[in-house]
Amino acid sequence: VLGGGLMGGGIAFVTASKGKLPVRIKDINPKGINHALQYSWQNLDRKVKRRHIKASERDKTLAMITGATDYSGFAHRDLVIEAVFEDLALKQQMVADVEQHCAPHTIFASNTSSLPIGDIAAKAVRPEQVIGLHYFSPVEKMPLVEVIPHATTSPQTIATVVKLAKKQGKTPIVVADKAGFYVNRILAPYINEAMRLLTEGEKIEHVDDALVKFGFPVGPIQLLDEVGIDTGTKIIPVLEAAYGDRFAPPANVVSAILKDDRKGRKNERGFYLYAAKGRKSKKQIDPSVYALIPVTGQGKLSAVQCAERCVMMMLNEAARCCGEQVIKSARDGDIGAVFGIGFPPFLGGPFRYMDTLGAGEVVAILQRLASQYGPRFTPCDELLQMAERGQTFWPARETDCVN
Repeated sequence: VLGGGLMGGGIAFVTASKGKLPVRIKDINPKGINHALQYSWQNLDRKVKRRHIKASERDKTLAMITGATDYSGFAHRDLVIEAVFEDLALKQQMVADVEQHCAPHTIFASNTSSLPIGDIAAKAVRPEQVIGLHYFSPVEKMPLVEVIPHATTSPQTIATVVKLAKKQGKTPIVVADKAGFYVNRILAPYINEAMRLLTEGEKIEHVDDALVKFGFPVGPIQLLDEVGIDTGTKIIPVLEAAYGDRFAPPANVVSAILKDDRKGRKNERGFYLYAAKGRKSKKQIDPSVYALIPVTGQGKLSAVQCAERCVMMMLNEAARCCGEQVIKSARDGDIGAVFGIGFPPFLGGPFRYMDTLGAGEVVAILQRLASQYGPRFTPCDELLQMAERGQTFWPARETDCVN
């Protein structure tokens, strides 16, 4: 694993504890390696305290994780996962380093969330062994991983990485190498719409409660606090550059919040208040955050209307992903949304939910929202065609009961 940060540490931990595979961590700084080892220790020690595992099992697992500030111990690794900063030149350098210091068969998997895998592999000597492997934070809790082959990734590389992901206890879905991949791409319009509701004068807890009522485990604004406001919004300009205005964030909300040094839970300053220690009964909104949001309007939408706007943006984008074959099937799309974002599992996922509503109804809702709020709600061609032909995303036979 290259990089001992939050992601690198989490990846090392699941590889050793779930996958039972030896892990070597490289970081430019000994502190990074210590951080990753400490992270695994804390997770394992918590399990010992709860009597899930024995102390000897903890020590045995921890002994599988080692680290260095150079490439010593990398010569015979079958697979290297890169979790360094989102910087294309740096990642290309990592590919070159791995090709130089590791075995000829070593696979290079990048945990990028915004850079195209094809670009990372552009200068590789063995591009067929470069692939994207996108984990979600926190790694030990989130069950999904996106596997992203680029144009010339070999089938063997894909199969190996999918098998590793399963060993780590993850559910892998293979997605196309397009901006935002799948999960972040359908998440961004949903988060943007929640921000837009705030600028229209809706209260933070009203928006979050509306989506929890719809069935999400946490609301979009609390989700942003949890993953990190800086991390969660970094992908948006990339998507806007790739797909245009429908990904444009509402003016200045996020930038104003980041300027005020609010990153969410990780620096304990965000949309919500973070108590010193011990859990408070219910999460409290930080009232001072409202001063940073440019509000036009009084905010008088019902919970159902708030949820509808956020969810419809997500559904429309999911349908586009299906049309562009970013995902291989509706099944993968549903799994990705349920496991990657926490889409309400009792609705089956975005595609099953659209099938339940019917494409015609989805189009009608989107057209109504487009006339009220603007062209970002315009239903995509995929949905219009399906409504016309009365088609569903899931083939009929797959939905029948198995006798």
